[in-house]
Amino acid sequence: MVETERETRDNVSEIELEEEFEFYQAKKAEWLGKYKDKFVLIKGRELIDVYASFEDAYKEGVKRYGIQPFFIKQVTEIESIEETPSLTLGIIHANL
Repeated sequence: MVETERETRDNVSEIELEEEFEFYQAKKAEWLGKYKDKFVLIKGRELIDVYASFEDAYKEGVKRYGIQPFFIKQVTEIESIEETPSLTLGIIHANL
């Protein structure tokens, strides 16, 4: 099976963000004491900064990294699962 350019780009993004996710998981217990309910901006294995809102973290991520992947996560004890039904059902498409 031949991967399309988009599939290849999506797989690379997943691999890159896997590193950030693993870093977050390794630091989560420590960060719960310091940054509970705040949003962390992570690039690679580096905590860039901590923000009060997702929007502030996102703006800084775009400012610093443009279209490169970066990771934003709210530091919480219980992980919530968010779904976007319109994307899941194919009603809209997220082409970057």
